[in-house]
Amino acid sequence: MQRRTLLAAAGTSLAAALTGCTASAGNGSDDSDDGDSMTESTPDPTPTPDPVEAVSVATGERLTTVVGDGPASDAGTLKPRHVRLENPTDEPWTTRIDVSRPLGAGHAETYELARDATVTVSLRVPADYDVSVTDIDSGDEATETVGPEEFDCNRSWTAFSPGDSGVSVSGGSTRMACSPNTVEADDAVMVALGDGSLPTEATKPHGVAVSNPTDTAEVVEFTYETPTGAAAFGGTYRLEPGARVGASVTEAREVTLRVARRSDSGDEATETVTIEQSQFDCNASSTTVSLTDDGGFESRTLSTLMFCGDAEPKNESSA
Repeated sequence: MQRRTLLAAAGTSLAAALTGCTASAGNGSDDSDDGDSMTESTPDPTPTPDPVEAVSVATGERLTTVVGDGPASDAGTLKPRHVRLENPTDEPWTTRIDVSRPLGAGHAETYELARDATVTVSLRVPADYDVSVTDIDSGDEATETVGPEEFDCNRSWTAFSPGDSGVSVSGGSTRMACSPNTVEADDAVMVALGDGSLPTEATKPHGVAVSNPTDTAEVVEFTYETPTGAAAFGGTYRLEPGARVGASVTEAREVTLRVARRSDSGDEATETVTIEQSQFDCNASSTTVSLTDDGGFESRTLSTLMFCGDAEPKNESSA
């Protein structure tokens, strides 16, 4: 159950809101040249801040919100990474949390947590996340980062709570040994990357995947990166024959897929493909990096051949 309350903005007391306060010049002193001069008023140097809206979380209540659409699930071998707001004190705690990721919507909200209340943000896509938590009353802030390597078979979390000297940060994890997440034969794991902000209704997302068409299971490491090097999706997967793992990019922007595989002798093969912003148009298109029997890769981009305005039609395929 969610209830919202209005609270004063950061750095001020939440106990009361001041309204219409002014300070009078002179204030009864004889500084003026004649007694007929009017008393001037000046604005309060610390005016009342605009109220902010907060979600009220009652004593003992647990709220959960989800960021990202798979592939991690609470019951799966690849589990989400949790970020928590906890209030173990007897006083209400008003705080703002901002979770951002390179591609796609994160989570930003202000909460008022009563005693023993908890808010959990469940991160489902292994990626780079920046997390900041701000105490609305004091203005104290704590920041943490989460990377794709922190997603595995263990249940893990980072918790923020009010502390004597600011926002306190703690964390924990179960300690099971985890094998690479397995994608079964002829199965696929696909995620959506981006916020859907394609430039026109006719512009289609671009699919980017890693596929194993060989007859043997292979372990691959991959990451989808933005031009700044931030990981929008990544991990280590065991792909059985016919399996694939990939993403549908729903923003017209540059994305680079980096893939690596290691042979039994320890040799490593790598492949890098970059999807340019110009590849997003009215055509349905996809890029696939396929494993080959000789331990390498083959990349190919496929597209329909519709003419899109002034753009030149694409080639059907390119190795």
